[in-house]
Amino acid sequence: MSIFKDISHLLHSNDCVILPDFGAFVLKSKSAYIEKNEFFPPSKYVTFNSMLKDNDGLLAKFISQERKISYKKSLKLISDDVKVLNEKLSEDLIFDTEYFGIFELKEKNILIFNPDFSINFDSSVFGLNSFTRKPIINISSKKTEEKNQFDTNYLLRYAAVFISVLALSYFGYVNYNDYLNNEKLKNIAIAQEKILENVQAATFNLGDLPTMNISVTAPVIKDNLTYYSVIAGAFRSKKNAEKQLNTLIINGYQASYTSINPKGLFRVAYARLKTRKEAVDLISKIKTSGQDAWLLIEN
Repeated sequence: MSIFKDISHLLHSNDCVILPDFGAFVLKSKSAYIEKNEFFPPSKYVTFNSMLKDNDGLLAKFISQERKISYKKSLKLISDDVKVLNEKLSEDLIFDTEYFGIFELKEKNILIFNPDFSINFDSSVFGLNSFTRKPIINISSKKTEEKNQFDTNYLLRYAAVFISVLALSYFGYVNYNDYLNNEKLKNIAIAQEKILENVQAATFNLGDLPTMNISVTAPVIKDNLTYYSVIAGAFRSKKNAEKQLNTLIINGYQASYTSINPKGLFRVAYARLKTRKEAVDLISKIKTSGQDAWLLIEN
C-alpha cells in the first residue's frame, strides 16, 4: 500500500503524520545507550495514536504535490486506502506496513501497533550505525639491558645475546597463552549464557497442566541481528513458562525464551525468526488453528 511509503517519507521531516479516519503516526525519541561493549546512537521510532483521526491536511497536500493530482482527489485516494486497510485487518487480523511496523487486530477490535525499531527516523544521526568497542589489551613489557663494562669479553657478549633470545621467546609464549585463554573465556561465556527471561504484555493463565519429565534447552543466540519473535505467552511463574515451552516443542515448534524485558515476566516464543514475512506467515497459521500469538521485534 503506497500510502505508507508517503507517510514514511513525511516522518523523516515531521514528528506527527495523521492518516485521516484511521489514526496518527507519532515519532518517539530514544537516547543513545550502551549495551555491553556495543554503542547505539540516538534514534526515533514510530508509535501509533488511534485517537488522532481528524485530517490536518499534511498527508493530503503531500500526495497532491507528489502525484500531481487535485487536493480533492488526494483525499479520495486516502479514503479508499483506509477502507482497504480496514478490510485487510478484518480478514487477516494482521497488516505489515513494510516501512515502519506491523498492525495487529486483537479480540474486541483492539488495534495494536508493533513498531520496527531497526528503522531510525532521526535525521540528525543519518547514516550513524551502532558499533562495538573492541577491548584494549595492554601488554606491559619490561626490557632490561645490561651493558658489560668489559666490552672485550666475547663470552659475556654471546651470553647477553642468548638471554635476549630467551626473553623474546618467553614474551611470545606468554602472549600466545593470553590469546588462547581469551578465546577459551569467550567460548565459556557463550556456553554459559543464561536463558533470557522477563517479558512485556499480559500474563496468560494456563491452569493446571500435567507434569512432563522433559529436559528442554532453550538456547539464546547473542548477535547483532534483528529477530522477529512470535510470542505464545507471558508468565509470572517460571514453572508455567517451562510447561508452555515443553508443550510447544512437543508440538513441533522451534520454541524458546525471548530477550530480556524489565517487567519481570517470562516470555515464551513459538519461534525467533530472521524476517518479518516469516513471522507474519507463522502468526496467520497459528491464528487459523484457533490459537493466539503476537509479534515482538528484537534488536
